[in-house]
Amino acid sequence: MLGEKRSKAAFYGDSVQSVQQEKMFGMSHEAATAASHEPAPEPTDKFANLQFGPDYPVGDGTWKIQKEESASGDRKPEPSAELEPNEEVRSGAAAQPAVDEQPDEAENPSPQRRAARTLRTHDLFFAAEDSSRDFTSVLREVQAYLSKEYSSLVTGDGSEEVKAQIRRFAGKYILDHRIAVEGMTTDELIDGIYSEMAEFGFLTKYIYGEGIEEIDVNAWDDVEVQYSGGVTKKLAEHFDSPEHAINVVRRMLHISGMVLDDASPSVLGHLSKNIRIAVLKSPIVDEDVGVAASIRIVNPQSMKKEDFVKGGTATDQMLDFLSECIRYGISVCVAGATSSGKTTLLGWLLTTIPDSKRIYSIENGSRELALVRRDADGRVKNSVIHTLTRDSENERQRVDQIALLDMALRFNPDVIVVGEMRGPEANAAQEAARTGVAVVTTIHSMSCDATYRRMVSLCKRAVDMSDETLMGFVTEAYPIVAFCKQLENKDRRLMEIMECEIQPDGTRNFRPLFQYQITENRVEDGKFIVTGQHWQVNPISESLARRLMENGMPQDLLEKLRALPDERKEDKTA
Repeated sequence: MLGEKRSKAAFYGDSVQSVQQEKMFGMSHEAATAASHEPAPEPTDKFANLQFGPDYPVGDGTWKIQKEESASGDRKPEPSAELEPNEEVRSGAAAQPAVDEQPDEAENPSPQRRAARTLRTHDLFFAAEDSSRDFTSVLREVQAYLSKEYSSLVTGDGSEEVKAQIRRFAGKYILDHRIAVEGMTTDELIDGIYSEMAEFGFLTKYIYGEGIEEIDVNAWDDVEVQYSGGVTKKLAEHFDSPEHAINVVRRMLHISGMVLDDASPSVLGHLSKNIRIAVLKSPIVDEDVGVAASIRIVNPQSMKKEDFVKGGTATDQMLDFLSECIRYGISVCVAGATSSGKTTLLGWLLTTIPDSKRIYSIENGSRELALVRRDADGRVKNSVIHTLTRDSENERQRVDQIALLDMALRFNPDVIVVGEMRGPEANAAQEAARTGVAVVTTIHSMSCDATYRRMVSLCKRAVDMSDETLMGFVTEAYPIVAFCKQLENKDRRLMEIMECEIQPDGTRNFRPLFQYQITENRVEDGKFIVTGQHWQVNPISESLARRLMENGMPQDLLEKLRALPDERKEDKTA
């Protein structure tokens, strides 16, 4: 029965053999089990015990040729039942190599007849009954067969053992029934069936490929890929039908235990630590669309400081400033729209935290940050506690970011990392930041000063306070905001770093420290050309300098932050 839970032992060891005996030779399961405990008679067929199938690759193809001389001196070749060490045979339905039916070879001298030959037995003995079938119909047939005969494989946990069994049984079915698809070899057909059943079809190579940040499924026949440079391209490949798209996406969600159906047409899940997926199906989207999905691969490549500088995202001085703020206990919020590079910048900033600092990270559903560092011997060098939220329909079993933020202060952290503020957890985060612990987080907003107003709106979801009171709280909690943006030409820029200066009388002054100033926007040959330059606009305020000094920043480093470059002084004078 589909969805039935069985132990893995049902597909390994003696159980596999007994099931195969029942299918292939008509033996009952009990008879097969009883037979397995009796001494095996000497097989009349010397190849009876050989195993065949796609998971048994061909070795060097060398057969032992035993020669027997008759009384008349004639030599009769006979294939041996024993293989050379590490030698296996891969075969289809027929497994009788007709070596003794080749008289020309029998007349060759013994050394030549012992030479290695690469045999693909399913190429020698496998002839397709019908090669005009299409891949989709074959896939459905094999899926139906495995769902009926090996249901626990189809609904299994996705482990490597289960995947190997899917490949084996699917390959055996294809070979036994002599199925072929025009334009595909048998191996390619088996690989394609395996990819569709155990992996994610044509999406697999993009999900686990390099330099890809996002995969957008707009409809079953409309798929786009966004690369790390910001360039988006539509794929020529697509799903076979709306149903096909839904089945593949359901397999993705199964990894995180999520179910996509009419009762839950909107689902959030994850494929691995750094891959998250958001899915919509009908009735939220049209029936003929099938499914809409966004697969986000967070920070697929380890960015270095040189990469940001070389790509024009930020200057060396800007990156050092943000890193030093976190190092010396100043909370930083990285803001920007979707695909602006917030999480990538945040990930790099966290790599600059010294090993002596204790980090407590809070992420929503799936872990995207890898902060643990190890030495050459594999021992952990830094101090990191990674935590994840847990969603549940049972309120008592649900663990949200607010609960994890309340727990964070009990672990004596130096830095608290909140992956993203999207709801009432923003109030708990600003409360933690106002205790003196450095909080690093991201938020969606349209500018630096708009970031504080968005924080206020999120905090109001948790508490009933006036905007003025909450604005005072969030500006005190996050003295530094860094705003990222993806320009029209797809370049990513750290547009501004701003300090909220708190004056002695309690008033707030938004003080831009660094800015990216655009000098030219034009379209050339259908492409957008954007040029500009980063500048240091103002030095840090005296109040921020005092906090940094109290938190241990060296005096020489502090003096650099309190001074403007000479060229900027001249600009201000002019």
